[in-house]
Amino acid sequence: MKFTLTILIAIAMLCGWPVATQKTRTYTIVAGESSFWVFVPKAGLLSGFAHDHEIGVKSFTGKIVVPEAGASNGSLELNVDATSLAVLDKKPSEDDKKKIYNSMHTEVLESAKYPKINFKSVSVNDLKQTGSDAYNFTLNGDLTLHGVTKRIAFPVSLTINAQELRAIGKYTLRQTDFGFKPYSAAGGTIKVKNEITVNFNIVAKT
Repeated sequence: MKFTLTILIAIAMLCGWPVATQKTRTYTIVAGESSFWVFVPKAGLLSGFAHDHEIGVKSFTGKIVVPEAGASNGSLELNVDATSLAVLDKKPSEDDKKKIYNSMHTEVLESAKYPKINFKSVSVNDLKQTGSDAYNFTLNGDLTLHGVTKRIAFPVSLTINAQELRAIGKYTLRQTDFGFKPYSAAGGTIKVKNEITVNFNIVAKT
């Protein structure tokens, strides 16, 4: 029986199956040392009178689990407080910032109804080592936003050691894919584009 169990464990390791003896390292995201923001470009016939928006994410938590087998078997879970999204724009007046903020939370995000945004990875593809502790890869996972869950994929650059992990990347998101109606005013002559870019520079520590 002991010999059979040893063989099964060896087969599992060769096939890349998880085994109980596999050690993992867990990194916790440090929001105070990380940055997470959204770029919302302008559109419309009168876009020259409007401006692009930058939205900052102020409150988020998460963890990254990396087995000793390597980054290709790692996982990420990220939770964002939707109500923490804030206007970073410097050009508008304070009154205009308040209007943008209120519109974003009541008309677009509906953050009172959908207060949480969640991402959970499911796999890693195209892993390439670019340095002794550096990697590039495509991260695949499920994003739940505005009550809608979609499978997405985006490139990530990662540096990692035993104490700290840093992940940098961005993802272009179509608002209508998640049930959003992109902001529009003045009969549609001033509006924002459907495609917005989510940027992140995440620091996580053990």
